[in-house]
Amino acid sequence: MAMKEEKLKTKLGIMNLYSKKTKILISSCLFGQNVRYDGITKGLDNNLLEKLAKKFELIPFCPEVESGLSIPRIACEIVSIKPLKIINKIGEEKTKNFIDGANLTLELCQKENIKIALLKSNSPSCSSKQIYDGCFSGKKIVGYGVTAELLKNNNIKIYDENDIFLLLD
Repeated sequence: MAMKEEKLKTKLGIMNLYSKKTKILISSCLFGQNVRYDGITKGLDNNLLEKLAKKFELIPFCPEVESGLSIPRIACEIVSIKPLKIINKIGEEKTKNFIDGANLTLELCQKENIKIALLKSNSPSCSSKQIYDGCFSGKKIVGYGVTAELLKNNNIKIYDENDIFLLLD
């Protein structure tokens, strides 16, 4: 009898391994936390969050806050890619914070075996399609945020809030 119970526990343990939800990193602001530079949220609709949560284990994270930037904070933009330079609207250098935040995000993804990230569009950290042009003019250009670029280069699939339907198919 003990042998059958042990086999059953082993089988159930293996089944539990396979039934675990895939973890995805989600920008904390999309998750509904007030972490953006302006202190507000750009949270997803609750119905969308619920659908995502049914399919995935959501791991919220904000690289900018985790790097030590405050809430609220002065808006930042990438002014140069090579060499990387990020400043805030009053000219203060913030590059180190963005690099640190990107590295902390990658460390979390590696530790938690996260291979998918749902990140905030237009962010100097998280954007995967467009960033602001670095002149604080409101104009967007094609480009990646610092965190999105690092995650992409480490084989983590990046989506933004406009791509949610791809995750829910």
